[in-house]
Amino acid sequence: QTGTRFPGADGCTADQVLNLTVTPKPADIVTNQTICSGATFTWNGTDYTTNQIGTRFPGADGCTADQVLNLTVTPKPADLVTNQTICSGATFTWNGTDYTTNQIGTRFPGADGCTADQVLNLT
Repeated sequence: QTGTRFPGADGCTADQVLNLTVTPKPADIVTNQTICSGATFTWNGTDYTTNQIGTRFPGADGCTADQVLNLTVTPKPADLVTNQTICSGATFTWNGTDYTTNQIGTRFPGADGCTADQVLNLT
């Protein structure tokens, strides 16, 4: 509101004028982030490991934009299982390694929590 006048009470006191400007609050600052299962995302000094939809960090003074976190945690995919049978004396190469004996449940972990582990069952 601009120029609101408050007249002096007795006609001898100066009028007071209020020039008030209301600044609209800025739009939210939205962070959309996806992490892999088992990973951590740090936002505004707090570590998050689970889905967060609309987690709000309010602006400090009412004129600062609120920050909003939309965090999606991608579940780790199912294991990729290789079942292989070889004859005695034969070699099976898996992930760059040669195997000549039974390997049950030999695990090659996914690199980042979003990649499936690979499992070898060799008989």
